[in-house]
Amino acid sequence: MAHRRLAVIIGVNGVGVRSSMSPLRYAERDAVAVHDVLGDAYEITLFAGSRVRAAEIKRTLRRIALESDESDVLLVYYAGQVVEPSWSRGTEFYLVTPDLDESALPERPDAGLRMTFLNRDVLPHFRGTAVAILDCCRADDSATFQGTDLVNAGGRDDPRHGVLVACAPDADAREDATLQHGVFTHHVLEALRDGASVETLSGLDPRHAGADQVSIVPLGNPLDRHAPQLTRLIRRLARNGPMVGHVERVRSALGAGAVAYLGSGEDGYVAVDATDGFDLDAVRHLLQAAWPRGFGHTASEGPRRLWCAPLGPASSTARLLAVVDPPEWLVELGQTGAKVLETIWHTNTADSPQESELHFLSALRSVFGRLPDEMFERALDLYREVLESFRIVFQPVVTIGEAWTQVGVYSYEALARRSLDDQRAPVAMLQLAHTWGDHFVVERDRSILGRALTAYKLAHADSPWSADEPKPVSVNVSVRSLLDDSYVDTLRQLISELELDAGAVTLEISEQDAIEPWAGEQWGEAPHDYFNKRLAAIAQDVGVAFSLDDFGVGHASLARMVDLRLTHIKVDRAILQHELATRELELVVAVARQTMDAPRAVVVEGVDEESLVTLRQIYRSGIRHVQGYITGERGAPELRPLAAEVRKEIAARVRGDDETRPTSIRPALRRSA
Repeated sequence: MAHRRLAVIIGVNGVGVRSSMSPLRYAERDAVAVHDVLGDAYEITLFAGSRVRAAEIKRTLRRIALESDESDVLLVYYAGQVVEPSWSRGTEFYLVTPDLDESALPERPDAGLRMTFLNRDVLPHFRGTAVAILDCCRADDSATFQGTDLVNAGGRDDPRHGVLVACAPDADAREDATLQHGVFTHHVLEALRDGASVETLSGLDPRHAGADQVSIVPLGNPLDRHAPQLTRLIRRLARNGPMVGHVERVRSALGAGAVAYLGSGEDGYVAVDATDGFDLDAVRHLLQAAWPRGFGHTASEGPRRLWCAPLGPASSTARLLAVVDPPEWLVELGQTGAKVLETIWHTNTADSPQESELHFLSALRSVFGRLPDEMFERALDLYREVLESFRIVFQPVVTIGEAWTQVGVYSYEALARRSLDDQRAPVAMLQLAHTWGDHFVVERDRSILGRALTAYKLAHADSPWSADEPKPVSVNVSVRSLLDDSYVDTLRQLISELELDAGAVTLEISEQDAIEPWAGEQWGEAPHDYFNKRLAAIAQDVGVAFSLDDFGVGHASLARMVDLRLTHIKVDRAILQHELATRELELVVAVARQTMDAPRAVVVEGVDEESLVTLRQIYRSGIRHVQGYITGERGAPELRPLAAEVRKEIAARVRGDDETRPTSIRPALRRSA
């Protein structure tokens, strides 16, 4: 029988056997709704609920494929979870059915509804046009579900097959309680009710099988159309500075007639803060003319126009931003414009216009995920300017011992500071790079590396240590930068141009970075093995050493410490803040000594008067190096030795001459020779 329209519709709220995933709410409802909207036009097989079995679905799909005709159309719709087994390393995915047992998959990979089954056993054998619509939720953070692989059967460019997929690799299921559907399926249903066919939704026309008939229309970002206006808005906000009132800053930046921050009162709205020229009584009837439950509205009366949106949950009217005579581009942005102003309103400004503008752009990046290229490049330029303004100081890593002659500077860590007088780390600004992704992270690390090594070269030339015996220096680096060839090229070039001893340079790898492929990457081996080989190649090529920073927080693990080729391990000060600190330190020392090469040095960071362990306890745990304010030495642009008085005081504390003394030394000794 020819010209059949067939549909296999699957909806699963629950999760498979032995799964830690949370069940969905509307997947089964989605499947039933798709079933209903297709109606009698399709021969439909519906699988929904807890009794759905993968084997039955596969039998149905296989039968349809083998009995198909060239004029047939097949729709496969799925709403539910997607799981990527850890053993697959991004090469295999399963549509979750209630009977899926993840623990059985390593030995019986065909035990579930496998994506390979569709690619291998269904689509190549279906002679007509096949369309897959998948509304999926990822199962874990490592999953990167590539829906386009579904059309790989019979060749990736096979024009007979189309796919429409919603499965964000970095987000949970997009379900909406108001819609009572998955957001993606809601829009699919709306399109089908408006007369669209499943073929046209997926970019296929069953009447023309030629690949040149497929048209691609990009989904435009509403921010793209008004990127110049948004860029100007943010620049003006940053220039106005924190000294100007919040509402006045917004009004001036928008070029609006007036702006007010409104709250709810007994008699309706009250002006909490407003610019000159805002007349609440004149616009009250516009405000109260059926405030919609949504993300704002524009009310017009003659030449007067009032734009308003909540500064909180979309259904709340407790806090409202009202703009009189708004610019046209803001009105055109609709809900997007409301979200832009809400985001800007809640973003803190900084002392410098550059940092303020960067904070605004970063806040929008966090909310929208993607910004127009123009705004991305502007943020990158600003970030470079801010990084270039930082100064480099050097904090000593101190060798401790019971005799004062054993105490001295072991090495230095290069640290970025806003100024030489400001000892606080610009943590927020340095971490901001992760909001923007790899490009910013690598740019940050390259900038800090260049400034640190250049400053180290100059400081060492003026230090009491000879060039033949340089004091080592360490510089922080992220995992992502070490995986980037441009960073390694910069490292190699700097060491050559500055004529540095590469063996005196250590790169400190933050424990707050995961060692894992980025979205879309595929590593052919386990992450630690891959990264270890990368470090070995860099060490052989450039000659630098590596240490582990921040051990005890983030992605810290003893396995990571054992696996990686390291010369140093830096223990984060967080370990010092509880009663089992000494046991943990002893464990770290023991693991550090279990290595194929020379034992790795252990450094305890953040040792100061607030530490719960003494220098004597640290020393007795087998650790010989500490870093912190125990020396009284703050970060300085010079490489300075410790004063004799400081060395004697540290040795006395290591011996435990006076256990009642605080961990840090007396202020009187806070000076260097």
